[in-house]
Amino acid sequence: MDNVAFLELFEPNSQALRMGLVLRELVFSSFSDVNESIVGGAKVKLALYSRGGKNNVLCGIQQGSADSCMLYVHHVDTISHKRLKFSGSGKHAKRIKFSDENEIFEEDITWLFKLVKDKAPF
Repeated sequence: MDNVAFLELFEPNSQALRMGLVLRELVFSSFSDVNESIVGGAKVKLALYSRGGKNNVLCGIQQGSADSCMLYVHHVDTISHKRLKFSGSGKHAKRIKFSDENEIFEEDITWLFKLVKDKAPF
């Protein structure tokens, strides 16, 4: 786990960084044997979390626009949840946009990651 590379995904001291760190901690506490890789170029960078090889992606974290943080999940097509709402129409991953740290509830994210674990073939 490379803290420096992860921190460089975000604007320094931003709200997005604080949300990203919260989500990252939840990734590592929810998935066993997960590997983090930082991908992308100068404009678009994200942290991907995989298990059993870099192609076996479970989820990802990225800074969004307007100091937001994006959480991407793979292997989940739809969710029915009071607070978590997918946005966009990603083919391989669904995203949830967080605009404030108070929108991130540990029980919501661990519930979502359990869905990912249950549906992931690896």
